[in-house]
Amino acid sequence: MTPGPAGTSWRVTNLVLIVVALLLVAASVVLFTRGAAAAPGDSRAETLSREYKQVTKAAREQTLAFLTVNYKDMDPLIAKVLANSTGTFKTQYETAKVNLKASAQESQATSTGKVLSVGVGDIDDGDAIVFVAADSQVSNKSTKGAPQPRYYRLKLSMTRNGDRWLTSNLQFVG
Repeated sequence: MTPGPAGTSWRVTNLVLIVVALLLVAASVVLFTRGAAAAPGDSRAETLSREYKQVTKAAREQTLAFLTVNYKDMDPLIAKVLANSTGTFKTQYETAKVNLKASAQESQATSTGKVLSVGVGDIDDGDAIVFVAADSQVSNKSTKGAPQPRYYRLKLSMTRNGDRWLTSNLQFVG
């Protein structure tokens, strides 16, 4: 007996199923042998986006730490700035910390910062330039305890240290 049209259709359907199964096996072999490099996910753009997020978060935290002053308890505030610093900035801040504390205590200074905007000017594998717009409310003896606004525009040079971004330089800009 010779197969009719139904038999031909059955053979074509089986052939298509076999081809699809072989393609699935081939794709599985590629994924298992090449791993994440074969799968979408960690493109250069995604890596850069993740780095932007990390460096802007670190710059935001460091700016807030830098702008926070409480003459009654300066030691932990100074320690927080230093913990997120490296290089020139860390050396300068370490050298100035005694005078900073004394000045804050003598003037009875307090300051609470607020970051308005953070932008990355440049970034590569280990360094970044970050611009920060921040305001703070400052009070001291000369303000007679009444908080007054201050407006800051900062340029932070950030350096990657392991999985952390640390401030290596901080400048006030226009």
